[in-house]
Order: sequence, then structure tokens, then C-alpha cells
Amino acid sequence: MARVITRKYQNNNMESKAYGKFYGRVVHTETLSTEQFAKHIADHGSPFDRSIIIGVLAKACDCLVELVKDSKCVRLGDLGTFYLSAESEGAVSEEKYTADNVKRLHLRFLPNRKKSYPLDSGSLRKQATLKDIDDLLGNKKSDGDDDGGDGE
Repeated sequence: MARVITRKYQNNNMESKAYGKFYGRVVHTETLSTEQFAKHIADHGSPFDRSIIIGVLAKACDCLVELVKDSKCVRLGDLGTFYLSAESEGAVSEEKYTADNVKRLHLRFLPNRKKSYPLDSGSLRKQATLKDIDDLLGNKKSDGDDDGGDGE
């Protein structure tokens, strides 16, 4: 089972309904580069070496960006679908709405719910064993890190 490391923090935002409550956040232990990711793939019995995998990943990224900017969704097998969404300001009428109302475009990812890669939030929670970082480090501290968040 996967091991996801978390850290407790206390909400110290006095204007929040969640003030004083404790929450958990995922602690990311490292960010792998494309080269490290390619090596990981190659080390898992891939018939391709690291340099070929890097080339395929680079081309996949280039093409994914090109396609989503052309209003296409890109589904990567059972992993999930990448697509763009728009953040826009409202207009008083349909005639007054123009492309200028769109302020941002967001690249989104929607995980598939297939059994081969169940990546929806409920399935991920069932697959993971959560380990608190303080427990892993042998710390007894639990006063929380405040960043003013509301726990969501």
C-alpha cells in the first residue's frame, strides 16, 4: 500500500469558521525531474532506455500543450484526461460578452475511475496509508504550522 506523509497544522485564521481546528497536509518528499522520472520508468523493466523515454515524454508534453490550446481534451489511457477551463468575468448581456471577459485559462486534469488506475479522491484515500511526519521523525510536537488556511 502507498505511504503518504502528512503534517498537522492548526488553522489560526480568526475569521474562519474552522479557526482553532487541526488539519493535515501532504508533505512532498521530493520532486523528480523528467530525467529522474525517465530513469524510474527504465528501471521498471521498460524495453526503452532513459534517453528514449525522455524524448517520448518531451514530445508528449509538447503535443499535449498544442492540443489543449486547440480546444481538445487529451486522455492518457486509463490515467485521466487533460483539458482547459476558462475563468471569466460576467457580462450584463450575451451581446456584451466577448473574449476579453476571459481572464485566465487553467490546465485541468480529471482522473479516470477505471480499476487499472483508480485515481479519484475516494479511491486514492482507500489506497494510501497516511503517516504523520512527526511520528516518522519521532517528534511529539503538535502545535501546528499556521498559514492562515481554512483546512480545505
